[in-house]
Amino acid sequence: MFSVVDDVLEARDYIAQLINKGWFRHAVGERGVKHIITLLRFVDTHYRACSVNVDLDFLINLLDEYYNTEGRVRYFIRELVRVEGVDELAKRLMGTYPMLPPDVRDFVDNVLKSLPSDAKPSDMVELIMRELTKELEDFRERLVSLVNTAKSQCPNQAYNQTS
Repeated sequence: MFSVVDDVLEARDYIAQLINKGWFRHAVGERGVKHIITLLRFVDTHYRACSVNVDLDFLINLLDEYYNTEGRVRYFIRELVRVEGVDELAKRLMGTYPMLPPDVRDFVDNVLKSLPSDAKPSDMVELIMRELTKELEDFRERLVSLVNTAKSQCPNQAYNQTS
């Protein structure tokens, strides 16, 4: 026997299919579709087994914190290279390589595979820094995408992003 929640979820799935049909959109109008989508989101948020409701302000603050952290990491790397020099960093990296955690060693190994066999140690350090920076940028893009998705679902709120 079905529960009320099962009936609601079945109705949600059926209505979601109808929204994509032109005749249905024409029959209920764009305003009706907008309200139905709002109801579907409510059902998804409250009755789906794996739904999450995150506050938009929380996401925006998380993105601001990310920008601050990314700036500190980039500054630290630049200063480390400036103070130590690329060649000295390469020597230290090769000396500490066996003590690095396995996931970091795998990362370094993957970077080294893309270098020619006659590459200088400074090329290795520069490529590792570029790849780490790329990972940071990829993470930032995913976080920005989450914030933009949340903003699109809350069009009536004003935003004050500091970064």
